[in-house]
Amino acid sequence: MSESRHIRDPVFGFIGIDGTESNIISSPIFQRLRRIRQLAFANLVYPGALHTRFEHSLGVCHIASILSTKLCLKDNEKRLIRLAALLHDIGHGPFSHVSEEALEIYTDREKRPGNLNKTDKIHEKITAQIIKTDSDWNRSIAGTDRDIIIKILGPGYGDPLLHSIVSGPIDADKQDYLLRDSHFCGVRYGVFDMDQLHRELRSVDDPVEGKHLMISQDGINALEQFVLAKYYITNQVYRHRVRLITDQMLIRAITLGIDVDQIEQLNQIYAYDDTPDFLQEYLAWDDSRFLVTFTDDKFEGKYCHNLLNRLNERRLLKEIYRKPIKDLPEKCRDPLLNISGPKNRKQRAELEEKLWKTICKTTQDTSTCKITCDPDDPRLLIIHSYTIKSVRTQSRNDEASIPVDRTPKEPSTFEEESPLFNSINEELSQAFVDIYAPVSYDTTVDRRRLRKALDELISENITSFFEGGKDADA
Repeated sequence: MSESRHIRDPVFGFIGIDGTESNIISSPIFQRLRRIRQLAFANLVYPGALHTRFEHSLGVCHIASILSTKLCLKDNEKRLIRLAALLHDIGHGPFSHVSEEALEIYTDREKRPGNLNKTDKIHEKITAQIIKTDSDWNRSIAGTDRDIIIKILGPGYGDPLLHSIVSGPIDADKQDYLLRDSHFCGVRYGVFDMDQLHRELRSVDDPVEGKHLMISQDGINALEQFVLAKYYITNQVYRHRVRLITDQMLIRAITLGIDVDQIEQLNQIYAYDDTPDFLQEYLAWDDSRFLVTFTDDKFEGKYCHNLLNRLNERRLLKEIYRKPIKDLPEKCRDPLLNISGPKNRKQRAELEEKLWKTICKTTQDTSTCKITCDPDDPRLLIIHSYTIKSVRTQSRNDEASIPVDRTPKEPSTFEEESPLFNSINEELSQAFVDIYAPVSYDTTVDRRRLRKALDELISENITSFFEGGKDADA
């Protein structure tokens, strides 16, 4: 058993770890997280954003420990919570969340009905499989403890308090990535008063379901700050134009690499099944190996090679069109909302082909703008839609509303108790459709001219496409 020690962290100072945690951190499977960036290629717009899932996992463990002490958990509960927090991201693939989209595309859920349901996140299934089976941790984590850790991280665990510390609307994961991403991106959007937020958290007994994590009425303002921090960093960093483009270029590199280039290595990474062979192959990959392997000269001429080299050299696709979906005719709106989904890949390609012809013609008529790929090949054109949820909706994320302790009265919800959030219309979400293209121009004036020339033409093409009966599946 390793000795306990302290690790210096740029966000929290020193993070203490015990001997068991030290053994886990020293294992090859955990060290792999050092080679998976937290924010993929966000460093192309925020140069400092080179931090990884490794230090994020340490930070989540640290915050979960503080919460456990604040909420007066028993020693064994605190031990298990720390382990769950430490291991919560162990199943991430290359470039973190980008791999989640690729896994969704190439995993056949129908063939694995006993392993996946419609709402399961595949990387979380992989995390559970690693925790359950990894032999490097046999001497560190007992089998019964592994089962409890998996339940804590998964939905429906019998103790909602433990689950909400590592997976809830104000969990340790969100608290760490807000502060950590802000620090390394050099922004202040995600900063909040963690000490004050923790001071006002409560463990409240429910006679039926057990203990729940709640905020006191005095903590409403601290929680407002936390939720607004999440909203601002989502809009300003995670939804930054360059971040959206680089993520979509990565996903397109993977899909073209598998579908067109027929690179079997790529397919083996993302066609998930729950076999040991898949897990062994999946865990052999990280950001560095991915880039080095698929930019090798043996793949020269392949789409995957081309797109990854563009990313390496920062020769990015350009945003040539951006439109609120509500500004397009009604018949286009629902199909566009779903155009980036795995079920709509064929229709998305058809629309991209139609748009590409218009873009090529317009660019040829503009002497200062050029196409930077084969003008007869539309595969590097990307149409992408996304939604920026209202700040009130983001306060819940995918979880239930944050409960407010009003003892001796019945609990309320954050949205009801916050005058600020109670006044916000929950329906005020914004959905956008973007188009990224392999074009170049010399100046910002040239860019504006190209976008102006394309705006009406692209909108007309999108409208005619969907009015022709080619509705996307929901």
